[in-house]
Amino acid sequence: MKFRSGILVLLSLLVIGMVVMAAQPIQLTFWGGWTGPDGDVMRGLVDEYNSTHPDVHITFTTMQWTPLFTKFMTSAAVGNPPDILGMHGPDIPQFAALNLLTPLGNVISNAGFTATQFATTAWNGTFYNGVQYAFPLDLHMNAIYYNKALFEKAGITPPTDWISGQQFLDMAIKLTLDKNGKNPNDPGFDPNNIVQYGFGLYSLNWHAFLQWYELLAQQGYGFLNQQNTKVDYPSDAGLKAWQWLQDLVFKYHVSPVGATNPLNDFLIGKTAMLEDGPWEIPACQAQKGLEWGTFPVPQVFGQKAVWGSGHVLTIPVQNDKAKMQAAEDFVIWLIKNSSKWALSGNIPAFNTAREYAYSLPGRTGFLEGAPYEVMLPRIPNEAEVFSAASVSPIVVAGQDIMVRDQSILPVMEWMNNQVDQILSRGQ
Repeated sequence: MKFRSGILVLLSLLVIGMVVMAAQPIQLTFWGGWTGPDGDVMRGLVDEYNSTHPDVHITFTTMQWTPLFTKFMTSAAVGNPPDILGMHGPDIPQFAALNLLTPLGNVISNAGFTATQFATTAWNGTFYNGVQYAFPLDLHMNAIYYNKALFEKAGITPPTDWISGQQFLDMAIKLTLDKNGKNPNDPGFDPNNIVQYGFGLYSLNWHAFLQWYELLAQQGYGFLNQQNTKVDYPSDAGLKAWQWLQDLVFKYHVSPVGATNPLNDFLIGKTAMLEDGPWEIPACQAQKGLEWGTFPVPQVFGQKAVWGSGHVLTIPVQNDKAKMQAAEDFVIWLIKNSSKWALSGNIPAFNTAREYAYSLPGRTGFLEGAPYEVMLPRIPNEAEVFSAASVSPIVVAGQDIMVRDQSILPVMEWMNNQVDQILSRGQ
């Protein structure tokens, strides 16, 4: 009898143990480079999923993009990658070429998603060599932030749509004041004592190159050839694009030389306009007393174009099928609920989710610019060619032209040669 009782107790414990084990949620890791207020929005979405899906628990980790990708490469090498990895569309080739990302075309189609349900640029940005490696999450592109009070004081009605380069320059001149209240076109204007600039430019980092890149696209040209193996654009088009930017600083004096913090200059009213991405929306909303809005970047040349990128969601290669299925389910849920992601400032790629962004303040410039977004070329060595490091050819070239006022053509030729050398080495 005691023996039977012992057996029953043992069986009961085994059953209880199996139930407990079955009740344990699948543990997933999700890495992304959203380190500002956008990270808080994503964390809120993850928390919502965790609270409504008790069979899965997602641990969300953020860090800067460069160390994030370094950590991903290291973890993948030892067979322990994250289950979900956020990145930008142009980042895909460098990892897909190493077979580190799971092809997701069938997963996406089986979930009922089609190209017509997403912004075209975002959808196209999930492919590499004809294979779809990611779910499109959002778009983000440059636009012009403007200070409503400074516009009103200058008697300027803010645009809501695309304007020409000359119209933009006229506004910037009118919004630039020296210590005596004179504009750059006024006799006696003192360029050495400017108290308010019309336009804030990023010239110390890779954003100068990105602004040049969009002006090159406005002339109908890309940066590389069709095979993405060599720099290939007309020198006169590149010269015109750099000249436009350089003249804003050194000829018209509407932008400061080598501004160290253009965002802060805009927030405190030192500059009346700023070209930047939607990730600065939370900072503008948090700035006490600042009334602001956005409109598209100016159309300086023949066609509308604005630099931009887009976040995507990938599933790194691994052997645990249950975890892969759970990761797929989460990403599908996130896309369907991505209207809340608009609170981060980014523009949802999913059409129905993007509608919500139209109701939020300060999105006009980005939404109007979205159809004309141009991304950087999709190449496996994208991280090296378009590096934001201080020694990067595109960063050095931007500083030489925009800060040191060097002759454009020799600098541009040097930049092209340096990039060609990187491309010739492959990944």
